[in-house]
Amino acid sequence: MTKKSARLAFFMGLCLLVPAMSVVPGNPGVAQAAAQLSEDDNAAVTLLNTYLNEIVNMKGEFTQTSPRGQIANGVFYISKPGKMRFEYAPPSPLLVVSDGRWVTVKNTKRKKDDQYPLSATPLKLVLAGQVNLFEQAIILKVESQDNLVAVTMEEKDQLVAGQLTMVFDREANDLVQWIILDGKGQRTTVQLSNVDKEVQPDPKLFVVKRSKERKTGSDR
Repeated sequence: MTKKSARLAFFMGLCLLVPAMSVVPGNPGVAQAAAQLSEDDNAAVTLLNTYLNEIVNMKGEFTQTSPRGQIANGVFYISKPGKMRFEYAPPSPLLVVSDGRWVTVKNTKRKKDDQYPLSATPLKLVLAGQVNLFEQAIILKVESQDNLVAVTMEEKDQLVAGQLTMVFDREANDLVQWIILDGKGQRTTVQLSNVDKEVQPDPKLFVVKRSKERKTGSDR
């Protein structure tokens, strides 16, 4: 994995959501065959898809666990389509902002930024105005445990090797966990708490002043 792709894989974990089910991943970095979905599986994916399309604005707190077990906390904001902000609490120097086109990962301590096209990240499946998981992703596995459903998928374009698992609570009608498995099999999870879906985030939250004019990848 190159340094650039490693940064992007790390960034992919800087995202959404709560207590993990036991999900056994496939082999990340290698395109997997789509699962043969049952009627119940299709219903679960449809429920998750409907939820993602209903999200407009959101604010909450998050706890991120890295592949090495390092824990970071902070506050996040979402405003669809396309906009997101993750503010990391000290001592983490990170700030992650999507303005609807570019996602900027800002290191305030090093005064260094990396920037990626939103269209080249898994965030597009959450931040898009309209999501169709059946068309935009390869559904690899659907697992159920009590009221929780875990949907594991890969992006069809495979711009970045890895898998994304979304865990949905059917009883609470809420997405409760997001798991990123990168091309080297490293897992990052993010837990959410104190979520407010009625908030109206200030548009200025999704504008970031860059330290350096540096873009990674191409604008698609």
